[in-house]
Amino acid sequence: MLKLIGSLKIRTKIIILCSAILLANSSTVGYLYYNYAFKDTLENTYSSSEDIIYQANNYLNDRIGAIVRRVYAMCNNQTFTLAMSTYLNDPECERYSKLLGNIADSITELYQGDRYIHSVYVYTRYGEFDNFSRIKRRDFNFTDSEFYLGFENDPLKTISWFPAMKDKIFTGNDTVIPVVFRFLVVGSRENVYIVVNLQQSEFVKYFKNSYASVDKLFITDKDGNNIVNCGNEEKQIIKNFNEEKLGSKNAICESVLYDKTEYLGTFTKIKTNGWNLYSIKSKTELLSNLEALRIFIIIITLISIGVSIFIIALFTYSITAPMNLLDKIMRKAIQQDFKVKFQYPYDNEVGNLANSFNYMIGEIDDLITELNINIEALKEEKENVKTVQKLKRKAELKALQAQINPHFLYNTLNAITWQAADQGASEISILANSLGKFFRLSLSKGNEVITLKDEIEHVRSYLEIQSIRYKSKLNYHIDISHDLLNVPTIKLLLQPLVENAIYHGIKLKEKPGFIHIHFSRHFNDNGITVIKMCVEDDGYGIEEEKLRTINHCLSEGKMNQNEGYGIFNVNERIKLYYGDDYGLMLESKYKEWTRATIIIPTHIMEGD
Repeated sequence: MLKLIGSLKIRTKIIILCSAILLANSSTVGYLYYNYAFKDTLENTYSSSEDIIYQANNYLNDRIGAIVRRVYAMCNNQTFTLAMSTYLNDPECERYSKLLGNIADSITELYQGDRYIHSVYVYTRYGEFDNFSRIKRRDFNFTDSEFYLGFENDPLKTISWFPAMKDKIFTGNDTVIPVVFRFLVVGSRENVYIVVNLQQSEFVKYFKNSYASVDKLFITDKDGNNIVNCGNEEKQIIKNFNEEKLGSKNAICESVLYDKTEYLGTFTKIKTNGWNLYSIKSKTELLSNLEALRIFIIIITLISIGVSIFIIALFTYSITAPMNLLDKIMRKAIQQDFKVKFQYPYDNEVGNLANSFNYMIGEIDDLITELNINIEALKEEKENVKTVQKLKRKAELKALQAQINPHFLYNTLNAITWQAADQGASEISILANSLGKFFRLSLSKGNEVITLKDEIEHVRSYLEIQSIRYKSKLNYHIDISHDLLNVPTIKLLLQPLVENAIYHGIKLKEKPGFIHIHFSRHFNDNGITVIKMCVEDDGYGIEEEKLRTINHCLSEGKMNQNEGYGIFNVNERIKLYYGDDYGLMLESKYKEWTRATIIIPTHIMEGD
């Protein structure tokens, strides 16, 4: 054997030795990597499943908690308690219709704007109430229902949660999740029961839209009854989890058998009402991905070995002393020493290689010198172009800001005229004062940057003028915390959005409209503190295709000529002053509502 090995050519020995080492190393590394990837994937999947369900837990806990707080807020609201106390003390009072209206308004306010609340029903010993938005079933009797009997067995209970069921109070086939509150109204000794039906379909929609990576999410109450998405097969999964294992953990993840298939099941508990939240994810899919990884590792290993053997065989033919010398010289070239030369005295292939190397090094040295000169020239040219473009955009922006909307001036002056004739000098004073504030804040002594306080004052002046014009058809409210008032911003951001809300939203409605302006502080994905300004209206809304077109133009920084320049000018100014990461976005539901959202940082970019 030794004699045979000794008789082999050196290049053959090198190929055999390198191939054996390469095969052993590749196989070992591939095996170790696959096992590491398998273990790491399982651990990450367990951790990810727990994180996902805990995130869902936090969301549901917040939503349910918010609903409970809103119910208690209604119960402590003076309008509701006064009306209810008056009615309970004198059910036959002459003001019954007014009290009924006040209670209905409180009920409407309770669930208005919360998509998880399906309906609200109030029961007292003398009568029952709702807000007349749904048709009540004639055969429903609260005192004969499980809603009432659950409290009779426990006189100290104030809130009771029930499993999902078809709506027993109002007509229709909606599946709801009832929660019943019992409390005593101030000034009365009678119990009042409030039944809040939660919309099960909204929970299903939330799971479907937010957690597509999970095969199934479902909820049960503490007794295992269905709340959301829990059928007979899902109830078999519940038996795999022990609440005691949860302990102080956010969630627990274990392997479970569901529908004759192995899954990763995750469990957590919603603290607000004791509901149990479960999720399942196919383990077969996870293992199939790992199997694909294993095959990929094998293929890559074999290809790498084949390519490596070819390269080894090729280069063993040319392992010579001149190549070692060339290797040393090339290492110097790698260190950017382009003055080196490869001196070789013979006229053969190696000599030609030496000449080519020396020529290449010389050319590289010349090209690098020329490239450095061109780079400096390009940098200077780029800065000049950038400066010119920025000055041009600012000049165009100043020109746009100099335009005053003639339509607005006409309507304002027209409003002053007919108000003077019909109502007297007080409203003329308000109009004149508001218009003066409007233009004073618009000019801002030539300053482009103002505080949020001045921006709010500017848009409030505009709204006061429009409120006098439209009277009860236009209502508005502005919400901002005190710590945001001195935040700097470029001016004239909100007024074009409010004008858009009035003329394209509320003006088209037959009923009164409402504009809500509110502000909040957040951190974006880059950790930068940003301010979010929202202008919401309950007007006519925007058609889906038109909304998509507008938002596309806003994201691209373009202007849609068919939609005027107001909102596009606002968006262009934001991007100019703050950068392309900020700007304006519209949301809307046709014939129902529109929301315009501005996002800017809390600082002004230098140089603007």
